[in-house]
Amino acid sequence: MPKEKPKSEKKMPPPPGPEVSWEEQSAYFEKYGLDELEKAGYLEPMTQEDQAFVKQVQKVARTRIAERERKDRSQLNISFAEDQLSKFLNLAKRKHIPPSTLAKSWILERLDKESRKAS
Repeated sequence: MPKEKPKSEKKMPPPPGPEVSWEEQSAYFEKYGLDELEKAGYLEPMTQEDQAFVKQVQKVARTRIAERERKDRSQLNISFAEDQLSKFLNLAKRKHIPPSTLAKSWILERLDKESRKAS
């Protein structure tokens, strides 16, 4: 009796380029992990330029984190109705950012807009 031919595997689509939205890129990389990307031949070794860039970003990030830890930080607590909070948390989840980051960005955007209006 002849052996059955293996079913052909679905070819994994290539990673999206910079022309697609952040959300589309995020969805792709949530679906496909590094092991799958490597197996499909989509990973390339980092160039020396890439490695230098990563080191630069790490240095800047460490500096900013250290600055934040030194600063006196104040907090603002906000209460929401349960349905409003649920909507807000779901939106933050869809955007793949912490709810506090989303709230802070909205508040800072509005403060910037109001200060430009006042000038």
